[in-house]
Amino acid sequence: MKIRALAFIFMVLFFAACGSDEEETVFNDNENVDDTEESLPDAIVNDTEQEIPDEEANDVPEYVCYSGGALINGGGQQFKVCSDDNTKFQKQICQDKKWVDEGACVAGTVTVSGGTFKMGCDKETEGTCPEDTVPLHEVELSGYEMDKFEVPVELYELCIAENICTNDNAEEPHYRTSSDSPNCNIGNPERKNHPANCVTWHGAKAYCEWLGKRLPTEAEWEYAAKSGKVQIYPWGNTPEASCDNTVMKSSANGCGTNTTYPVGSRPSGASEQGIYDLSGNVAEYTADWYEKKFYSTDEASQKDTQGPAEPEKDKYKVIRGGSYIYGENHTRASFRSSAKLDDKAIDFGFRCVK
Repeated sequence: MKIRALAFIFMVLFFAACGSDEEETVFNDNENVDDTEESLPDAIVNDTEQEIPDEEANDVPEYVCYSGGALINGGGQQFKVCSDDNTKFQKQICQDKKWVDEGACVAGTVTVSGGTFKMGCDKETEGTCPEDTVPLHEVELSGYEMDKFEVPVELYELCIAENICTNDNAEEPHYRTSSDSPNCNIGNPERKNHPANCVTWHGAKAYCEWLGKRLPTEAEWEYAAKSGKVQIYPWGNTPEASCDNTVMKSSANGCGTNTTYPVGSRPSGASEQGIYDLSGNVAEYTADWYEKKFYSTDEASQKDTQGPAEPEKDKYKVIRGGSYIYGENHTRASFRSSAKLDDKAIDFGFRCVK
């Protein structure tokens, strides 16, 4: 009997102990909380209310350099205006998280030899072609000099300082600044070497004429972007446009940084003549009026074509090249768009020719 009693007592204690362990593993209403949210990195909300991940979420490497909000990996490049000659540019390389000058200052223009090329979208090469980019037609051009870079903020601000680029005429405003919108580069001291955006067609024209230059015709722009050949992008038919060769919209605007990049930051996207950013960063004004079916007219194939005559209404100027807020289709050399003369869009900029 004693043995049975002891065995019974042992079994009671055993089951009591098991019940105690089970109770310890049960969460009450206050303890049953999923705390994984607390370990997630905070999100940064920019001025356009678009959430973008912070640096920890992106696992940003330690060897990057920053330039006005743009993030450039080690070994990447940018250009700045030379301190002793504002017609030339100094190349800089990202090394050990710092910008280091490399080589001598280089000329800010490229000589484009005259020649004949096929203008427009080639269906055999590009596949689908927008209506305003066909038919493919032959154009002959005289030689000209084109700016190697999109006009940067630092140079446009010199035009403002001379009161040439001005908003004095309310009917023909020239620009907006970072005080008007954080997406505008003019007035932002950290974006001196970014392209001057938020500029109207009037403001671009005034700048070029101040320097004895002019805006390129649409044909001149495309001839330079194609290097006189039938090809899709300024760098050729391959590879496809990506953030490796142009500043475009990827996961977010500006290759994920929601801003423009310094001029000349995508060397693999330069044209054969060494002209930078023809495919992206900011879209660029030309001198021509926009006409959707202009390519079907005889004037489109004239030597040194100047585009259609000024329309009586619906007056728009041709915009060429992609920008940091649009994707691959806009980066093609044949892509066309249009803008009002007083449009101060965040992705509009320009370069000059003479």
